[in-house]
Amino acid sequence: MRVENRAGITVEDFHDYRDFHQDGERMRFLRRQGVDVRRFAAGDAAMLLEKAEDGWFMWKGPSGVPDAGALRRLLADCASLTGVTLVLQPGWEMPDVLAAAGFRAAGRFGTLLVDARGSDEELLARMRPSTRSRVRRALRSGFAFIEDPGLLGRFHPFYADAMRTADSPDFASEEYLRELLELPRVRLFSAVSGPEVAAGSVCLVNGTSVEARYVATNPEFRAQAALNFVHFRTMKWAAEHGKRYLDLSGIDTDGTSEKTRLINRFKLGFGGSECGYPVYCR
Repeated sequence: MRVENRAGITVEDFHDYRDFHQDGERMRFLRRQGVDVRRFAAGDAAMLLEKAEDGWFMWKGPSGVPDAGALRRLLADCASLTGVTLVLQPGWEMPDVLAAAGFRAAGRFGTLLVDARGSDEELLARMRPSTRSRVRRALRSGFAFIEDPGLLGRFHPFYADAMRTADSPDFASEEYLRELLELPRVRLFSAVSGPEVAAGSVCLVNGTSVEARYVATNPEFRAQAALNFVHFRTMKWAAEHGKRYLDLSGIDTDGTSEKTRLINRFKLGFGGSECGYPVYCR
């Protein structure tokens, strides 16, 4: 199967068989957080579901190479659960198998993948001119790029302020992020200026991408484009560690609010391609 998303990215290109969200370490982490979790396996495939307020939820799964027989067994194993929502890895979208198990299509979750390969100039050339200009400005500002979970205490205060100001549902406490950063596939990347953290990004390391999950800019360094610097250097880190993309997480191209429009514009400036994970509900 060769299904293309926007800008010619294929399912084979960005299907992440080793996505962090289906990892056993994450399952154990969620259980330590008191989350009710179910994990079902069929051969090399596995599906991790967590209990939410209105049912059960799987995020970017299953793991393993797509196989119709394995999907049938996984769906049969979770048949006793009610209110199930599946955000599927694209290769696992098998409408006939899902329909037979009572699932119906419910749209797609959009994400933005930025190609992390190439020289500095090749990365910059793929960006919009305004973003390219901000990255160059940030590189001249003398920031140090540091990967260190010990900087969380300096990152979290301005991250928390930004999340509260935006009334974001994605807010995470310092304790939660500290425990998350203990996992081997989670990193905190920071732009540092002297003793100050100018911007930070808590990232999840997947099979083919590094996903920027919890990000914020210290307001004192916004004019220096500190977060642009973090994303640019994270792309370099990703490529050095054999990853193809920087995943800038969700994208809502409907632009339902001014806030959403500005976030979309910031992310799209890096020259990424929008890709969709199919969503199915039962």
